Amino acid sequence: MNRLERMREENPLVICITNDVVKNFTANGMLAIGASPIMSGEITESEDLMKAASALLINIGTADRAKVHLMDEMMEAADDNGVPIVFDPVGFGASRFRVDVTEDLLARHKVALIKGNAGEMLALSGSESRMKGVDSVEKTNTAEIAEAVYRKYGVPALVTGEKDALATEHGVTTMVNGHGLQGKITGSGCLLGAIAAAFIGTSETFERDAVVDAVSYYNLCAEAAAGKCAIPAPGSFIAGLIDELYLNDDTLLEDSIVGGL
Repeated sequence: MNRLERMREENPLVICITNDVVKNFTANGMLAIGASPIMSGEITESEDLMKAASALLINIGTADRAKVHLMDEMMEAADDNGVPIVFDPVGFGASRFRVDVTEDLLARHKVALIKGNAGEMLALSGSESRMKGVDSVEKTNTAEIAEAVYRKYGVPALVTGEKDALATEHGVTTMVNGHGLQGKITGSGCLLGAIAAAFIGTSETFERDAVVDAVSYYNLCAEAAAGKCAIPAPGSFIAGLIDELYLNDDTLLEDSIVGGL
């Protein structure tokens, strides 16, 4: 069975502890691909939700001390129930708080995928990075960054940029689809993290191809949305992107451009 077909039959439950700014956009995008998102903020639900969940997204975009405690409890429950975790270190390197939170959670919990933009992931690898808010201003090779993060943590690492790169035990895979309007809307990367979690959650074990397909499907839908916008501007693009995530299926992946290093 193809991934989108399976997604829409199984409706995997993905718990999203994510950026407050993007919850509505993320939930709509998840529903469009066929996943079932829950944007829980209640710590006492952790064990019950993880008994039913297919995946957990942890995004530190608007983290505070209370939310960090929630993330910790959700990740512990996910560990106990074998639920794969996607970790998005939004803004890593921009403050000591974000660095401490990320390093602590990654040290104490097993994650299936670390996903971030070039600036965040370069800083996570231990190298210098210049940050502008939560946006990257790096021009560094994403494949090299992904490989550096993988070597440091021993966890599959996805770095987004002009070229997206995924590093796993099998090497580095690059993906070049996408559109510039993705960088003009808030939450584009946050939604990708959630979609990656849903794709991983439909696999019995972690699969490199599940992440590659998630990135490629998302980026191809972005290309289609931009091409159909009557006005090529962010507001129209957001609506078009949700529509394309809903309207397309596995056949779209035949147009993906993927390479290996």
